[in-house]
Amino acid sequence: MLVRATGKDGHSWVTVAVDGTVALADPPGGRDAHMHEPVPALVPPRKPSAADFGANAPEPATHPAEQGWRGVLNSLGLRLGPAVDELKDRQWRAAAQRGLAGHKTVVVVNLKGGSTKTTASYLLGATLGRVRGGNVLAWDNNENQGTLGDLAMPASHDLTATDLFANIDRFAVSSNSPELMNYMRPQGGNRFSVLASQNKASNQEVINGSAFAQLHGMLRQFYHLILVDTGNAATASTWRAAVEIADEIVLVALNKRDSAKKLAATVDTLISQGLEAKLARGVLVLTEPARPARKCSARHKASDEQRGVTVDHFRHYVRHVVTVPYDEALADGSQVVFENLAPATQRAYLAATAAIVDGL
Repeated sequence: MLVRATGKDGHSWVTVAVDGTVALADPPGGRDAHMHEPVPALVPPRKPSAADFGANAPEPATHPAEQGWRGVLNSLGLRLGPAVDELKDRQWRAAAQRGLAGHKTVVVVNLKGGSTKTTASYLLGATLGRVRGGNVLAWDNNENQGTLGDLAMPASHDLTATDLFANIDRFAVSSNSPELMNYMRPQGGNRFSVLASQNKASNQEVINGSAFAQLHGMLRQFYHLILVDTGNAATASTWRAAVEIADEIVLVALNKRDSAKKLAATVDTLISQGLEAKLARGVLVLTEPARPARKCSARHKASDEQRGVTVDHFRHYVRHVVTVPYDEALADGSQVVFENLAPATQRAYLAATAAIVDGL
């Protein structure tokens, strides 16, 4: 085989044998003075490795539908493919199950009370527990009295974070780690635990910033993922410690002007503390309040307009926005029963958890 290669003189011709050896050859038109210049041997092509072989594996086949009418028919022996919504659910589930490099802490914030912080903290914990399983903790870090324990399944005790902090030295000894569950409230099929805040009203901090940091340092040894429900005072040392420690910040609000306005002030506070880059990895979970049944009513249109204004503002600060529909099962603020939630609510929280894990 006659091949042209470029040498110092710009024109060298070689023959390449089947075994890869190289010899000089007459160029087209006969010999010339250039033929005696040394010519580098050609590098043989790289042979594919086992990694190359593995990388060429086909995508796994999509398994048949399990949801909706397609899932019903498949339960009778058919093998219909999933609809678009089910495929999206599977993508969200896979994203929420993605492995994390070490422990991660997510902090849920809005300085306004009644903005769904606690409900969102519980439902994010429940969704992560159901989808990921394992060591997930939702921690009520209210500087005074929080209500996460009220939404949780009751335990055989009423111990809180203050009691755990009072006995934190016991967990410096690893053999005492099983005792940790004496302070937690396991959430059954939701497969996560709740650490409640103090259960007596007070106008003074009980868990301050230093105590929070010490508790967090201990708890991160036992939980791969911690969700922190925060209070309503940016001046509280426990609030400042939580947002500083967080790997990701989740904003929450009701789709109401007062809730969104206070959240905007919360964002300004976070930025003033130098946390804009951390905030940019975060997510906004925007929950709809009760809406009138008539879609053409003035109130309904005003709600749509408010949502648009809110999303337009916060998309400059966070990576993703998830809208959660109003759910009657959450209206009275009592214990959350995940199975009672509307499918649309469960699906919205699946989307939110997927987005949160993407940010980690």
